[in-house]
Amino acid sequence: MSSQWYAIIDGAQDPRLVPLVQTCASHVCLYKGRDLAPELLGVAPWLVRIDPAEALLSAWQQHGQGGSWGIMLQSRLGLSDLRSQMRRFLQAKLPDGAIVEFRFYDPVVFNTYIRAATPEERAPWFESVAQYSIEDRDGAAMHHYRLIDGHLYDSGQPVAELAFQ
Repeated sequence: MSSQWYAIIDGAQDPRLVPLVQTCASHVCLYKGRDLAPELLGVAPWLVRIDPAEALLSAWQQHGQGGSWGIMLQSRLGLSDLRSQMRRFLQAKLPDGAIVEFRFYDPVVFNTYIRAATPEERAPWFESVAQYSIEDRDGAAMHHYRLIDGHLYDSGQPVAELAFQ
């Protein structure tokens, strides 16, 4: 399979998003379960294969800039396999041992996390993803993250490693 562009859309960011996502030919909720409550489906993260002929991409470009609608990624996986991989990241373990929801599909969260993560923490994110494209906090610019030889690059420039002591 050739590389495809996907988006993980945060349904909680705008009430127009889930109905827009559901018009896409290839979409699936990242949350598991056949009988999710409609209230949960309305705020859930959705994985969508991006098709420029569908309304989602143009709506995102026209109305979603700076709205933290979600993240984009490029992968060779199909929708179902990519969903399985992305579901692994929906929870995080805090230093005190508590398990919490990890809203990695929020651009602010993703940009902060991927830059602060250790090389070992970053590696699983790129197992089957060639690139993540994420808007910055105000939507004025895009970050294009790739992992090359274990090092994180943003738009072709190396991202400085944080030194923790």
